[in-house]
Amino acid sequence: MLLKGGVEKLGGLSLSKAHIFADLFRAATNPFIIGGLVLYGLSFIVWLRVLSTNDLSRVYPIFVTFVFIITTIGSARLFGEHISAIRIAGLAITIVGIYLIAKS
Repeated sequence: MLLKGGVEKLGGLSLSKAHIFADLFRAATNPFIIGGLVLYGLSFIVWLRVLSTNDLSRVYPIFVTFVFIITTIGSARLFGEHISAIRIAGLAITIVGIYLIAKS
């Protein structure tokens, strides 16, 4: 979500040949993007720890669902994105599935 916020603050990235270096410099110096990359790196380290102690077939679906739920809630609250009833129903079904996976 920090990456999304940073890119929006920049007004987007064109990455056209004429502006690629300027766009990359602006992105590399944007505090939201820097924060997002730091958190991404930390989550990578945590993920490696989780993988070292758990079955992939169990933790990956749980992780993906957790990220999907947090992203959906965050995008609605922070960016005003519309979350349809179908998407909410999909989240609910996914949560039930994760509950079943966690119990197995």
